Amino acid sequence: MAAQNKFLRYASPNEKRTISREDLGFYNAVIISAVYDFGNGFDATTPKSFFEPLRHCIEAHPFLCVVVGDKHTDKGYYERVPKMNLPDHVAVLDSVSKEADVSAAMEAVMARELNKPFAQGIPPWRIVVLPFAGSQALVVFSFSHTLGDGPNGTSFHRSFLKAVRETSKTAPELAVSTLTTPDTALPAPFDTPAHLPISWSFLLGPLIGNILPRFLADFFGFKAQASTVDAGTWLGTRTMFFDAATNTNRLKLRELPSSAVANATRAARAHDAKLSGVLAQLIARGLGRAIGDGKGVTNYVVETAVNMRRSVGVHEDEMGEFASGCYLRVPHVDAVEPGTPLSDAEWEGAKAATQKLALAAVKLQDQPVGLLRYASSVRQWLAGKVGSERGSSFELSNIGLFDPDRDGGAAPGGPRIVKAMFAQPGHVTSSAIAFNVLCLKGGVLAYTATWQVGALGIPAEDEEAFVTKVCDGIDADFAAL
Repeated sequence: MAAQNKFLRYASPNEKRTISREDLGFYNAVIISAVYDFGNGFDATTPKSFFEPLRHCIEAHPFLCVVVGDKHTDKGYYERVPKMNLPDHVAVLDSVSKEADVSAAMEAVMARELNKPFAQGIPPWRIVVLPFAGSQALVVFSFSHTLGDGPNGTSFHRSFLKAVRETSKTAPELAVSTLTTPDTALPAPFDTPAHLPISWSFLLGPLIGNILPRFLADFFGFKAQASTVDAGTWLGTRTMFFDAATNTNRLKLRELPSSAVANATRAARAHDAKLSGVLAQLIARGLGRAIGDGKGVTNYVVETAVNMRRSVGVHEDEMGEFASGCYLRVPHVDAVEPGTPLSDAEWEGAKAATQKLALAAVKLQDQPVGLLRYASSVRQWLAGKVGSERGSSFELSNIGLFDPDRDGGAAPGGPRIVKAMFAQPGHVTSSAIAFNVLCLKGGVLAYTATWQVGALGIPAEDEEAFVTKVCDGIDADFAAL
């Protein structure tokens, strides 16, 4: 008789949210990609070369060998599969020629992954390898959000790089393709009442906001959601929508050089701000240029993801769902030429956003994600958002600084990571567009803009040009910091 999956634990409310979102078809893969320079002696064109490093990663991270049971219900749970067939989790693409546009090739691979669901019955993750000329290759780690948040990906790549360095002399033909999974417990969930207490005043706002007619709820100050939008907030297509037959995502990849990152960091520090606060201003500027003046837009509500690992004493490499959210409000400013220095008011906005994000990352009481445990059905709540008004303009998700060599191990001429990128699908049930940021220590800052086709409030055929204009403005303003 074949070995059975082993029950590990039930999903927490926020984990249920990610499970239902994926099962409803709203969201597929989170992607953390890295360009590796494997050095001499590593063949990135054959899947077998990756089996032994992946075995090390699976042994280090329990979430990599789990599947979700009863995901179509509100009682989803995690269970460990007894065995894994590694070829199911590795795809190696044709090599990119020397003459090809490498950036465009990477963008295309990540865009395809955003729209690709995971196979049923096996742990929902895979690596997709795009070999370049020479010793470099793009390794796309594509994983289900049900396994955890964005920092899962940087944790994976740190483990993967370490394993490549330790196993680079192992002959690929000796690597096993099937492994027995380690009998390891999953980490406890983050969003528990013990971690995230909710006060009555924080709870009553959403409860009463959903019960009272909207005009009364607004008059008395009760809001049905954690963000605050108004008639002047740009929301793209204001009403959230979903059609399983046509839903698709688009992606645009941009890179900012290390010299510009260093200058921007110094400028931000001089104004008591950090890059996330500055980027919120630059994105709002970019959107303002693309939208144009006289369109009735007065502000942008920014949904930001906050990594809460440090607040509960969890190591930064622990996989799982440790994200909460924070909302910022950025005023619309009349369009200025790209590259124009930030105004005093914009720097003050960046400083205020930095302070709010810093507080959100350490404050455990009254976190918005804690409200999910009061939903009678997370799945019904999520499905019910389709057809209602968006709660934010754009998402800014900044994983921050990725140091793949944090623990040492680098050797001259040995394997190393030279670039890292982050992407996620556009949001069916929140922001019209997402900006996903990851900076390699000492290297480029890469970001992707991702959106659901039809979400920007303009004809679909105009979306690429719109987002290109937004990103061109961001890049020029960033370079001028």
